[in-house]
Amino acid sequence: MPYQFDQSSHRYRDAETGRFVKYTQVLETVNSEISRLEVRLKGHARLLTQGKIDIAEFQTRMAQSLKESHLRNAAFGAGGVQQLTSTHYGKVGAQLKKQYKYLHGFGQDLAEGKLTKEQAIKRAGSYAKSARTSFFEAEFTSRGKVGFYAKRLLDAQARHCQSCISYQRLTWTPIQNVTPPGVDCECGGNCRCRLVFRRV
Repeated sequence: MPYQFDQSSHRYRDAETGRFVKYTQVLETVNSEISRLEVRLKGHARLLTQGKIDIAEFQTRMAQSLKESHLRNAAFGAGGVQQLTSTHYGKVGAQLKKQYKYLHGFGQDLAEGKLTKEQAIKRAGSYAKSARTSFFEAEFTSRGKVGFYAKRLLDAQARHCQSCISYQRLTWTPIQNVTPPGVDCECGGNCRCRLVFRRV
């Protein structure tokens, strides 16, 4: 990673220039992780559809890839692996528990022949976006400890679920009272809400 975490500001700096990295660039790094995870998950599904692994092995590989990616994104949101606490790990565990439940249902559908090869591959890839939520939750957990305030704003370019509309904060709010994007909303990993932060 070409970034270095600045604990005083809770922002990343460019390792070469020392300048603060724009939040949009941080999110691009998260999105790159999501894209790589999607490729891996679809790869597991292709091996399954080609008969090279069975459903049990497919689920094991999916679960492991999800776990690794959620932890990487959580570490990035927290400012590095060394910044992760039991609270961070607990939130990652809660997110993974949801995904494992969905993965169990996925396996049942595969066993019952409800999906075509193309549908199975597409569905496997859709799990990747869930890892974005672990980044936001870790970021909120870390910033909340040092007195940050936040606004959660709707993306004007996207359609939003009713939960996200209710979570919007137009005024600065203690971060512990703001719901991170993708958490407890129908959008899940597809959430397009924006965040802005300030320290009081």
